[in-house]
Amino acid sequence: MNVDITFQEKPELATIASFKLLNLKTEKDFKETLAIIIILSADYYLDPEIGVEDLMEFTEQAKENNKAIMTLEISEEGLELEFLD
Repeated sequence: MNVDITFQEKPELATIASFKLLNLKTEKDFKETLAIIIILSADYYLDPEIGVEDLMEFTEQAKENNKAIMTLEISEEGLELEFLD
C-alpha cells in the first residue's frame, strides 16, 4: 500500500493521509487502507466509524467523478474525507 502521510502543527495539530485511488483495487487494499485510517485515528482517540464496504462505496463514487486521490485529515476535531483530482 502506497500512502503519503503528513503531520501538520498549524493551524491545529492534524495528520493528513493521501491514498491514490488507482492503488485501491482489491478487498485487501481496502482493508489495509482502513487499518491505516484506524491507526492514525487512534492517535487522536477517535473511532472512524467506517467499514470496508463504506470505503469501497466512497471510492467508487469518487472514481465515477474522475477523482484520483483520497485525502483524509484527522485531528482532535474529527475526520474529514475529501477526494481530489
